[in-house]
Amino acid sequence: MADNDTVKYHEKKSLIDQQSRVFHSLITQERTQKLELVIHLLSNSNQALVVCGPSGIGKSTLLSILQERKLDSWLYCPILGNTGLNFEKIQERIISAITDNKSRQKSRSLSGAFGLLESQHKKIVLVIDEAGYLPPGLINTIISYVQEQLVLQVIFVLTHDDLSIKNSSDSAIDDCHLIEIPPLSEKQCGEFLQYLAIKPRSPIAFNGISDAMIETVYLETHGIPGRIIGNLPKLKNTGKNNNSLWVLIAGVLGLIILALCIQWFSSSEYNSKPLQATPSNTQ
Repeated sequence: MADNDTVKYHEKKSLIDQQSRVFHSLITQERTQKLELVIHLLSNSNQALVVCGPSGIGKSTLLSILQERKLDSWLYCPILGNTGLNFEKIQERIISAITDNKSRQKSRSLSGAFGLLESQHKKIVLVIDEAGYLPPGLINTIISYVQEQLVLQVIFVLTHDDLSIKNSSDSAIDDCHLIEIPPLSEKQCGEFLQYLAIKPRSPIAFNGISDAMIETVYLETHGIPGRIIGNLPKLKNTGKNNNSLWVLIAGVLGLIILALCIQWFSSSEYNSKPLQATPSNTQ
């Protein structure tokens, strides 16, 4: 009985540690909810998904955590978009992702690979990062193909600018479910800086994070985590500079107070001396 309790304890602790790491990686509760939304849609819909936001907002991080979950019923086929990619190469990557799983069963055709997934009651999720680099029309082809395959789903990762461009070349993207990754608020920027400060070899000190630093970082980065990380080297000496400034201010104030005290004592000493009588003139 004790052994079972120990096993349950370690399993629960492992789950809590994983949840904590995921939460800190996603930074905010709102982003965690976005991850849960992606999982819900993949589980209950065959609609293509678009994860959207500016560069550095955390789109790839969110999808990396999704793939790390390793749910038993899902396989993932991550692809980095590029101008040389075509539909045939994508099909080859899907076959490779399916046949390289634990079963080690090989299939020479895509239909055979999909049949293998169906027999295992599994699905495969095609994750295309940097989808803005895909040739015009390829997104239309992928979406049309996915709609015909019950075991296949797709997620496109796009910036707002890329999404606007693809709207003109790939009209099917209008029918995708759009998931926006939100920027951090000023308060969340401070929490993120504190989280980065406690990581090994962090260029900033936890005690050096001030309200002024947080405000500056928020204004410069607009709450985009990738930009905050990129600004860390510039923040390295900010805390030291702030401390030096306060030391300088304190020193100046001390000199002023000392000068005023000397002046006051001098004046007091002068006023306390008795006036000497002026000798009268004798006639």
